[in-house]
Amino acid sequence: MTNRRAQPSQMHGPSFNRRRFLGGSTAIVALPFLESLLPRAARAQAAAMPKRLIFYYVPNGINMATFKPTASGAGYPTPPMLMPLEALKADFSVITGLENAPAKPDGAGDHAAGTASFITCAHANKSETAIQLGISADQVAAKAIGSATRIPSLQLGTSGGSGAGDCDSGYSCAYARNISWVDATTPLPKLTDPGKVFDQIFAGTNPAETAAAAAKRRAYDQSVLDLVTGDVKGLMPKLGRTDNVKLQQYLDGVREVEKRIMTAAPTGAQCTPGTRPASNPDFSTRINLMSDLMVLAMQCDATRVISFMMGNAGSGQTFPDLGISSGHHEISHHASDATKISQLAQIGQWEMNKLAYLLTKMKAVTEGTSNMLYNSAIFFSSDISDGNRHNHDDMPIILAGHGGGALNPGRHVVFPSSMKQKVSNLLVTTLTTVGVANPVLGDSTGPLAGI
Repeated sequence: MTNRRAQPSQMHGPSFNRRRFLGGSTAIVALPFLESLLPRAARAQAAAMPKRLIFYYVPNGINMATFKPTASGAGYPTPPMLMPLEALKADFSVITGLENAPAKPDGAGDHAAGTASFITCAHANKSETAIQLGISADQVAAKAIGSATRIPSLQLGTSGGSGAGDCDSGYSCAYARNISWVDATTPLPKLTDPGKVFDQIFAGTNPAETAAAAAKRRAYDQSVLDLVTGDVKGLMPKLGRTDNVKLQQYLDGVREVEKRIMTAAPTGAQCTPGTRPASNPDFSTRINLMSDLMVLAMQCDATRVISFMMGNAGSGQTFPDLGISSGHHEISHHASDATKISQLAQIGQWEMNKLAYLLTKMKAVTEGTSNMLYNSAIFFSSDISDGNRHNHDDMPIILAGHGGGALNPGRHVVFPSSMKQKVSNLLVTTLTTVGVANPVLGDSTGPLAGI
């Protein structure tokens, strides 16, 4: 943190850094990617917008009967589960027929083993203590491009929990509660409190600020943005019209998220580093908040690599807003029960609504002549395919975004089971969209063609 404001002489030329500009009396707030702030020689490269990756996990598999399209290629009839994504149909592909063979457990334990293998495509050693897995796709990306941003990668989720103990038939909780692995023995824990995520992304408060001072600041509705209003006003005349609009949209978005986080927390709760609100937002609100924060993190170029877990392996989440009081995991073991199958279809469509919320927000962020969704690749899947069968072939996969032009979305891409084509090869394909050279992951043999 700094108490020194930027001097006029610092606002021009290559020494000016957008990340250090908004240095107010108590905080530093990152700016979005603004072409006007680039040195003149670099403006010609502004068209090469940052490329991003999101790895989006949902637990307990998918009801494939309502997920899988009945035809391949473009123009496929939209299946019931995917109706919430209908308006975005040109921006994602449904990919079926891929297998994640390393996810198969040693005996029982499909949920933990499948979660561990979600984006590592490595086989988890069945033990509570002898952890052995592999690096995950997000961390392959972070090692390659993470130095370009303040935060190499963000790990987000809705449910926490210790990594110790047995979470699934002898598999460590480390496997069940993490999808990001920096190496074979080191999972990266996720953030589940939106307030803490906000503080990490935006340096939202001064770490030295006392609880009393923070309460006073909130009482006078002095957000982080209020503290740097003068700097923002000084910057705007120096920007082009497009960047001015972009900056104002960004600042409005930050303020909106900040307000929503404070509203979700109980009166007097502090969203400062080390302090968690006494009560948390409900499950649905938490997911939307995390989506908002993902977009803002990428919009300000705080990070370009994000992983998100909608729940831990074997999640027993209930869905009272759908009239479903039984836990998700219990329902996924449907044993051909018509009621449970119907409930799974409802839950799946609800999950697609949440994915649509994120993708829609990304598409609304203009970047040059395109948008954030165009410049990103979003891998959406689960630990298993069918919750009742616990299978790891024909995985339910959505690959959204255009990867900056490297991907060709808008189709149902089918890989025949006889090909035994791998999830790891699709993940390698996503890694190439952000410039990772010759990526290797799990059991991969190379990128998939035609994606």
